[in-house]
Amino acid sequence: MRPGKDARPGFTLLEAAVAMAIIGVVSIGALGAFAADLRAASRAQLLLPAAVLARERMSVLELADAQTIRMLPDSLARGTFAAPFDAYSWRASSKEVRGEPALIELKVGVEWNGGSFGITERRFRPQLATSGAGQ
Repeated sequence: MRPGKDARPGFTLLEAAVAMAIIGVVSIGALGAFAADLRAASRAQLLLPAAVLARERMSVLELADAQTIRMLPDSLARGTFAAPFDAYSWRASSKEVRGEPALIELKVGVEWNGGSFGITERRFRPQLATSGAGQ
């Protein structure tokens, strides 16, 4: 605004343009943060069931006996889940830890269209004793 006799209260065109530019920059930042939040929520919506399903499959492996866990049958090595989780599939594996034959490394991976989630655990599984030992 120019001081003087014919000055009217209000904003000049330059002040209005600067204010609009500031509002635009702040709005773009806010919309970007909102979009990132929506993407994170969408990923969590798919990842949370996958984590629970992987934990459930790991529990099945933990209940298996030592011989079964060393050589996983197909029914424990891979499969799909029942509805409403039929979009998810799983794959499991086990192997002895090098240098520690009583430790077994168990891996379970859950996959879906566009993502995957996996967990790994080590479990103590002693070797099966032979029937003639200790006599």
